Parts: sequence; structure tokens; C-alpha cells
Amino acid sequence: MPVWLHALRASFTFLTRIPVGGFPYPPKTWEWISIWFPFVGALLGGLQTIVWLALNDYSDPTRAIIAVMIGVLVTGGFHEDGLSDSIDALGGAYDRNNLLRILKDSRIGAFGALALILALMLKISLLVDLGEMAPTAFILGQSLSRALPVIQLGIQPYVRREDPESKSRDVARSGRLQAVIVVFWVAILTGAGFIVGVEPMIITGCVVAMIVVGVVFGVYVQRRAGGLTGDFMGALQQLSELGILFVMVSV
Repeated sequence: MPVWLHALRASFTFLTRIPVGGFPYPPKTWEWISIWFPFVGALLGGLQTIVWLALNDYSDPTRAIIAVMIGVLVTGGFHEDGLSDSIDALGGAYDRNNLLRILKDSRIGAFGALALILALMLKISLLVDLGEMAPTAFILGQSLSRALPVIQLGIQPYVRREDPESKSRDVARSGRLQAVIVVFWVAILTGAGFIVGVEPMIITGCVVAMIVVGVVFGVYVQRRAGGLTGDFMGALQQLSELGILFVMVSV
């Protein structure tokens, strides 16, 4: 099996708790799993859409909470954990060494807890505001937001590449080629949005939201830490998803 196709299975192992088997995978496979991140995100968004539609008799807040909960259960809160760890480190450290030390700490602090609570509350609130547009938001938000960390890896260095304790070390070996492939995924997903009738302003706004989050957060962590970490990539996913939802409500 070609390594890029074998990486599809490994991408589910990395991003979700779905028992697809096949573990352990060779290092070369891990290097290519990032090209499938938007695809896995689109499937996750599709699952949340099914949940949303199946709960049609319930209020929008209830539907949003359950759909978000399903997403967290399927992924194991993978990216949410990255967000909380990132905010703990960025908020509590005064220098690069302490920042990296806090990132390795499995305990959650006040900064991280507050960030996680506020992010989940805002996500649910935005989905309620979107109402009938929520299914589109699930798919675009989950897929496009998982493209951004891969694109950033093609631009910024991974600061813990040689750290044997880094869980994302092999994945972070992906580079510009994987980033280019993911850009094609973005083009496919946004093109599909146009085809099914999503307003051009919404599609454009989603892409702009990705770019803004990538530039602002990328520049900030480059200055603070010298590049990306696995936790920062999780934070990128969460922040860009919120940005996409916010734009969809605003447009």
C-alpha cells in the first residue's frame, strides 16, 4: 500500500479515538498523515451534522451542546487539550524555557481552564446563532480548521522536533509538500461549498479567518517560543474553528 494511503488510516488513529487498528505505524507513515487532516475533519463535521439533524425536536442550545459533546468524545478532546495547555504556558511563562516546561506539564492551570470553558461556551453560542446554517458550519469549521496547523508546519519550524517525549514529533516532520496538498484540500472544500450554494462571502470569510488566526497566532508563538509545538497546533485548530464560526455568524 502506498505510504500516503496507509497514512489515511493512521490519521484516524492520531486525531480520533476511533479504533481503526494498524498500530504501530512506521515513522514514514506518520509524516504523511497530516495530508488527511481536513478529510478527517470533514467526516467529523458530517457526524455532528447527523446528530444535529437527528435532534430536530429539541432546542438549538441542546442540539449544539450534544453535537459539540460528540465531537469531543470522538477526538478525545485532543485539540481542546492543546488549547488549554497553550494558554497555560503562554499566560504563565515569562521566558522560552519556562514556556516549554509548562507545555510538558499534564496538569491544567487557571489560564487553561478559563480558556477551555470560554472557548466551548463561545462555540456553542455561535452554533445556536447559526441555526439552520449549523450543519454547514460543522463541516467547514471542522475541516478547514484542521488544514491550518498543517499549513503552518510548512511555514514555521517545530521547536520540539528532536524531543523524544514529543507526541507530535513524527507528524511534525511533514513540511511544505504536505502543506501544499492541504491547500488543495482547502480549495476542494471551499469549491464544494460554492457548488452546494454556500454564499461566496461566507466561503471567503472562512478563508480570511484562517489566514488571520494563522498570521496572528503564528507570529506570536514564533516570538515567544521560536516556532510551533503540538499544543500550539491544537490551539490553532480551536482558534481557527472559532474564527470560522464567528465569520459565518457575522456575514
